[in-house]
Amino acid sequence: MLTLKGRTMTITGGAGNNGMAIVKMALEQGMNVALLSGMHTKAWKAIEQLDPKYRDHVIGFAQNPQACLAENMAAAPDIYTEESKMSDVIRWIYERFGSIDVVVNAKGGHVRYNFEQTDKQIWRHSMEVVESAFVNAKLSLPYLLKSKAPRIINMTTCDARNGGWAFDPSFAAARGGLEALTYEMARELGPKGITTNCVLIGHIEQDTAEDALTDELRAELLARTPVGRLGVPQDVVSAVEFLASEEAGFVNGARIDVNGGMIVG
Repeated sequence: MLTLKGRTMTITGGAGNNGMAIVKMALEQGMNVALLSGMHTKAWKAIEQLDPKYRDHVIGFAQNPQACLAENMAAAPDIYTEESKMSDVIRWIYERFGSIDVVVNAKGGHVRYNFEQTDKQIWRHSMEVVESAFVNAKLSLPYLLKSKAPRIINMTTCDARNGGWAFDPSFAAARGGLEALTYEMARELGPKGITTNCVLIGHIEQDTAEDALTDELRAELLARTPVGRLGVPQDVVSAVEFLASEEAGFVNGARIDVNGGMIVG
């Protein structure tokens, strides 16, 4: 039995199917969850899909209120002001639940562009996934240091290692950057008692509403996957569940591949 009950998880990118599967697991295991999204309304629309019995154990915020300040203030004027910052959001979570024990950086969102299509704007947008993970972890650091079993889990894809199943240089570079950041954080934060690990996923079916494979592409992906099927959100959940637990204290700087063997080594 993994020790998760009573711990608090923050998760970015929690509104997607993978993220929601992780949120449901955490709540079922007795954790408190703060679901962070680009906009306050998106976070709460995701929360409304959950069983009402968990309502006292889950909260939603805009990760960076300033990014869509007008929309966030209109959605929750009792929460956000013109001065609201990301550091405030992390503090609100701590004040609500009394701890921050697990930080899951699962921000995604990207339209694929090949080498010729990619310009500087697209490149910078792709790199936001690395910046988001860094800033989120840094702002959470003072609270993680108070936890008896603090964890950082960076979630991304395996595109950095083989270019992915579609050409997209900025996407691959950003995912490689997040993996490299994981290793550096593991070395620097490990002596402080904070473990940092990375979950690299292959193709997870219906992770987003826009996920639609042609029969030809599905056949190609299946042919490259030794276990003979594509992933489902529960495959991702199992890896995160272990890494978030108190029992995972000696796993630090690890890369957990959840891709059915599509990429080995």
